Amino acid sequence: MSNGPLKNKVFVSLLGAVTFMFFFSFMLVPLYNVFCEVTGLNGKIYGPSDFFKKNNETYERQVNIRFLSTVNGSAPVTFYPSETNLEVMTDKVSKTSYIATNNTNKRLTLSIVPSVSPGLAAENVKKIQCFCFSEQTLEPYETQEWAVRFYVDSELSENVNNVYLSYTLFEKEREEMLAVNHEH
Repeated sequence: MSNGPLKNKVFVSLLGAVTFMFFFSFMLVPLYNVFCEVTGLNGKIYGPSDFFKKNNETYERQVNIRFLSTVNGSAPVTFYPSETNLEVMTDKVSKTSYIATNNTNKRLTLSIVPSVSPGLAAENVKKIQCFCFSEQTLEPYETQEWAVRFYVDSELSENVNNVYLSYTLFEKEREEMLAVNHEH
């Protein structure tokens, strides 16, 4: 008969554990948000949809965007921006493009890496459409024009008036060959 109180304690303990787990599962999202805010880490992904959620009381101003391009290594590609400079208003979607030409008689697969300078402006330049989101393919001697749609968030530091948007183009096959040679 001494098992009765023990069974009750086990039952109450298990019921408490299940109740705790149930409520804890509802607290995970708010706890994660607090963790991100306190540590400055942010694993959340904010995409173009943030643009449409902005409040209407933002301070618009003009920002000068300079477009740069680099072809890494000896990739047989001509790559340049269609315009080197663009004056944009914050929180307004702007569009430009880059032009790439395959200078060989073979098909090329290319990857493009973007960068923004100064570094503190990087989080305020939001790309909505960009050729850098995926690999690009150029057929022999083909020229393509690749669009970039973006906006500069009005939360950009007021002391930043010039932003550099740069793209570095890599030939995928050469990149993989260099990686293999580097491993050996």
